[in-house]
Amino acid sequence: MGQLLSHPIEEKTIDIRSHTSLTYCIGSMQGYRASMEDAHSVKVNEDESLGLFAVFDGHGGREVADIISETLPKMLFTKLNQMVKRGAELKEYMRFIKDSFFKVDSDLPPESSANCGTTAIVVMIIEKKYIIVANTGDSRAILSLRGGACKTLSFDHKPSNMGERVRIENSGGYVINGRVNEILSLSRALGDFKFKVPFVELDSCHNKYAARNKKYFKHDLIHLPPELLQVSCEPDLLIYDIKQLRQPEFIVLACDGIWDCYRNEKLIKVIRDKLALDWSLQHIIEFVLNDCISMASNITGIGFDNMTLIIIAIHDENTSIDEWYEMMKTRILKEKKIE
Repeated sequence: MGQLLSHPIEEKTIDIRSHTSLTYCIGSMQGYRASMEDAHSVKVNEDESLGLFAVFDGHGGREVADIISETLPKMLFTKLNQMVKRGAELKEYMRFIKDSFFKVDSDLPPESSANCGTTAIVVMIIEKKYIIVANTGDSRAILSLRGGACKTLSFDHKPSNMGERVRIENSGGYVINGRVNEILSLSRALGDFKFKVPFVELDSCHNKYAARNKKYFKHDLIHLPPELLQVSCEPDLLIYDIKQLRQPEFIVLACDGIWDCYRNEKLIKVIRDKLALDWSLQHIIEFVLNDCISMASNITGIGFDNMTLIIIAIHDENTSIDEWYEMMKTRILKEKKIE
């Protein structure tokens, strides 16, 4: 968790912007942490054929989160904008996004990235047709559908997850108390170079195939690709067809400082309940941040982290944000009456 303050810094940074078919609000708060290690980025092009929203949760310092929040969104947005204009296929998007994560990770300065890293949750809305989600680490994105149904858009990377644990142990690491080598509580991240040693001694590697075929390896060393390192920066990529979703209402991206305090379904319910009371996105975010701070407990360990939250309201070009607010209020109150 790092060094904590005796009293939280509750000053919030709030930014709200409205476009023709997208309105988003970002809120962040330092809280009890000694410094703010979260970062975020939002980019929307002129015709709104591409929207990019990202949250980065740094650990061990803010250096890597600051660098990645500048380099990764810029790289993604510039190229994706070109791909949208020429009508690229989805597989091209997927390949480029994954390669971009590897590229920005390898370009990080080693001196500041050995003991410092960041998660990355990036949501890209392409031509108002697709939602592409790239996730590395334990920040998370969810989607509210009509009726208050919650759709999880990403899945956390934790060392105790079986697939993650297999990779960690195959690359010479181990998991104790849910931490990689008893240190890191997540299994994928950008930075954290001390967990990314590409050469592994066969004797310390749990890969049974490699152990059986030692004679084929020189100097008893295995060279691992970045996908197979103890802590990998490889993102999970998921694509969602907006037309196949049941009337999407809004998307939420947040760091684990929020998810430690809220279950996915509970956060969707809180946001919708407040919309039914005529609350704006800004006021809802302020409420959620304050609520998380109020949950701070030495017993549970939650409520002490930095907090960053983005809510993206999805409305078409024929519906203003004010009309979206009214539509959401009417819909939610109608649902409550039926209940």
